[in-house]
Amino acid sequence: MTLFFGIVIAIILLGLIIFAHESGHFFAAKLFGVKVEEFGFGFPPRLWGKKIGETIYSINAVPAGGFVRLLGEDGGESSERSLSSKGPWTRSAVLVAGVFMNVLVAFTLFTLTLAFNHFQFEAPTSIPTSGAPLNLKFPFGSQSESILIVAVDENSPAEKAGIAPPDEVLSVNGKTPSSVSDLQNIVDQNKGKEMILLVRDFNSSRTKAVTLVPRVNPPSDQGPLGVGLGSFYVIRYSSIADKVFVGPLHAGNMIYEQYVGITSLVNQSIEEHSAAPVSNAAHGPVGIVAFLGKFIGQAGASATWTIVMVVGLISLMLGVINLLPIPAADGGRLIFALIEGVFRVKVNESIERWVNTVGFMFLILLFILLTFNDIRMLIFG
Repeated sequence: MTLFFGIVIAIILLGLIIFAHESGHFFAAKLFGVKVEEFGFGFPPRLWGKKIGETIYSINAVPAGGFVRLLGEDGGESSERSLSSKGPWTRSAVLVAGVFMNVLVAFTLFTLTLAFNHFQFEAPTSIPTSGAPLNLKFPFGSQSESILIVAVDENSPAEKAGIAPPDEVLSVNGKTPSSVSDLQNIVDQNKGKEMILLVRDFNSSRTKAVTLVPRVNPPSDQGPLGVGLGSFYVIRYSSIADKVFVGPLHAGNMIYEQYVGITSLVNQSIEEHSAAPVSNAAHGPVGIVAFLGKFIGQAGASATWTIVMVVGLISLMLGVINLLPIPAADGGRLIFALIEGVFRVKVNESIERWVNTVGFMFLILLFILLTFNDIRMLIFG
């Protein structure tokens, strides 16, 4: 599959995720009697529209999401059908419904993918953009670290023994190494001695035992075995309860992984007195589409379930980000509704409108900065 078609598919997938979010607002608004003025797929200009009942259903030119226009969503409407006239808990339900749909999509995709892949998932042990280590202790499922052969040097003991990427190292002389450094220590202690490695092809799951002798004096640019090593965490959902609730459990693990990754990047930026680690990892819609499009274009149908998992993760993170208390976003509007519901004091509409306007301007500025950063990364790497 070409890069062009990969990007087209990525745009459609990202658009469907955003459309799912907006459909949550749509169905909740209909359920609670809020007038939906327009429900659109894509962003204007409008290509087609038809009014059915009180709502205009439209298809728009930019297929990168969707939108719902609700009566009174920005206040200033006295009609009983407007969102602003509804009680705080009804407004909260309508606001949260978009996040709920994103989370539901993520749960569904995670469940399908993990069920197909024997209820196990591989996670990186370092941040891809910076190489910073991730010390992860996933809250759900059982966790182990696996060692992968990612490269084999020509005429090395590993090549002569028939080892090839992506073989996974299961044991050395009957013992399971706990990490890459543990394996390297075992090899160093057995230079010049015969060793038995049990490896498993990562793609076919076929296992084989190979015998080889680590070199005492390998070339300066090679190790005793002549291999390049990588590692990843393996999460297994083994119990019946884990398998039944695998969608929510895996979502919890992924939120935890993202939190640890972001925290590690921020700490790295502070230690290096540089914003580069964070800026290189931060992406807007352009960067997400470029990454997903490149991955789809290169992997194609052979990585279907990996693509599904990535789409689920994007949907989950979109839901989480929308729930953050950022003015103008769902989470920011939700704060005002919760203040009214808990303290029975409604924030002045002009103040709420001003806060949301400032928040919207901030989001637009952030979008521009992220887009600029994405384009810079695409051009200059």
